[in-house]
Amino acid sequence: MGGLLVLALIAGYVWGAAKLFKRVGPYWAKALVVIAAILIPTADAVYGRIKLKQMCEAEGGLHIYRVVEGVEGFDYPSMTPIDEWIKKYGYHFIEGEALGGKRSRIRLQPDGKIVREVGVIPIAKYAYEVDKGDVRDTFLRIESRVVEKGSSEILARYVNIGYSGGWFERFVNGLYAATGNAGSCGPTVYPSELITKTLKPIKQEQTQ
Repeated sequence: MGGLLVLALIAGYVWGAAKLFKRVGPYWAKALVVIAAILIPTADAVYGRIKLKQMCEAEGGLHIYRVVEGVEGFDYPSMTPIDEWIKKYGYHFIEGEALGGKRSRIRLQPDGKIVREVGVIPIAKYAYEVDKGDVRDTFLRIESRVVEKGSSEILARYVNIGYSGGWFERFVNGLYAATGNAGSCGPTVYPSELITKTLKPIKQEQTQ
């Protein structure tokens, strides 16, 4: 249904532009009609893509300000701790959120076993945070960062900015109840890359 509506709107727009083109007399006026017909649905989309490029160059991408060596563990508040961080990356403990909103921690024991604790008091000096921005923004800025909890110092950040397109693109996406993405900074930097490049664990080799 939405596709038919879009086609009908496009057909109506072209028909109206063609009718206006025939009605105006001078060639310069006809040229203005053609230019206006092209720019009305596309001008802000072109400008938006130029602005996106400028924003990405100014603040997008991965930025590491300080690397910390010998880190035992960190806090990932928005995720339930998983043992991959210990087995694959060599950290000794990870803190996060368990079911029910309680704080939890997984910890590597001296005998190599991994235990999970629920209802703990956080002890991590560092944390991974994500600011997902406002999905209603035409330019959606999403920032993930590694911070020192005591001082709130930002050790590293990854910024990606998504552009939802010009007004016509947003209008079409709205018909399908979709957000849409006409471009972004890229390439994607995953949490594991941002964290491991900033917080170097005590044990660098993988724990089997």
